[in-house]
Amino acid sequence: MTRFEAAQALIKGKKLTHRYFTPDEWVKGNGDGTYLLEDGYTCTAAEFWKFRQQEFFNDGWKIFKE
Repeated sequence: MTRFEAAQALIKGKKLTHRYFTPDEWVKGNGDGTYLLEDGYTCTAAEFWKFRQQEFFNDGWKIFKE
C-alpha cells in the first residue's frame, strides 16, 4: 500500500509493517493521532512520518501478520 493508504490504515488502528522493516518491526495506530511501535515507544503521527521522508517509504506498506 502507499504512504497515503498506510496513514489512513493507521488512523483506523491497523498494525503495519514496511518492506524495509525487520520481520518483527511494526507500527500501530492508537486512534488518537499517536502510533505505537514494536518496542513500546509511542510517538505522534507527525513525528513518525518526519523520519520517513525517503522516497522508498512512499509505498511498500502492508498489514503486519502476527
